[in-house]
Amino acid sequence: MAFLDVQTALGRLVRAPDGLDPLRALQLDESERASLKRIAQSAGYRFTVGVQRSWCVGRAARAGYLTLSTFPAAVRSALLDEWVNSGGGTSSFFAAEGDALLDFIANRLPDPSHELTLCRLEQATQRANDGAIDFRAPDPALIDHPRYLLRRGRRAGIVKFYGEPHHIMTALLESQPLPPVSRQPELTMLFGPGLDGLCRAASQSELDLWERLTATVDSRSLMEEGHRPEDIAALFITGVVEHAA
Repeated sequence: MAFLDVQTALGRLVRAPDGLDPLRALQLDESERASLKRIAQSAGYRFTVGVQRSWCVGRAARAGYLTLSTFPAAVRSALLDEWVNSGGGTSSFFAAEGDALLDFIANRLPDPSHELTLCRLEQATQRANDGAIDFRAPDPALIDHPRYLLRRGRRAGIVKFYGEPHHIMTALLESQPLPPVSRQPELTMLFGPGLDGLCRAASQSELDLWERLTATVDSRSLMEEGHRPEDIAALFITGVVEHAA
């Protein structure tokens, strides 16, 4: 077995998600597979896996701290176990880890729900804060080009509150009884790296524009559909909407 295959096999043994054969696609004969199997059953290997898993769980817990802190300990532990078992917790980029983890949690929450609101709030805040580090407002004249393609900002987001925001956040963070979930959002917040304070309330026309940008669209088409140029420009220069390069 080539040395590179040895390194790959040992790395996979430590980090492979549950349910996957860590030695798949490697050119190994029977004796090599038997040797690696003995390694996987050794105390040293189990210790290494335990350390790696502990590191992954700790990293994930920090990446989604606010959202995870509102769940009972058993639920929090189950979510982290499922995340790590699926291969999570290993990213070298903390922002990417947090974003992926919060998507993972959001997909397991009722929609709408106050818990989902908090999850998306933490995610949107992380995105906007991370993007603000090197954000530079683009020239709004760029969108005058008829074929200038736009999409949702990668460091932006919206958060819908299905109730009075202060009451929701207080109840979640202090483990108090949650208020009823309203049928329609009572407040929708925009988040973006160029917004003052990273967020503000969204108007209905801005929300309509955000919902339209589930796919890349050129600026002329947006205007022909009735989206206001001033809304497009306002979201563009604050990073809520961005050029689809």
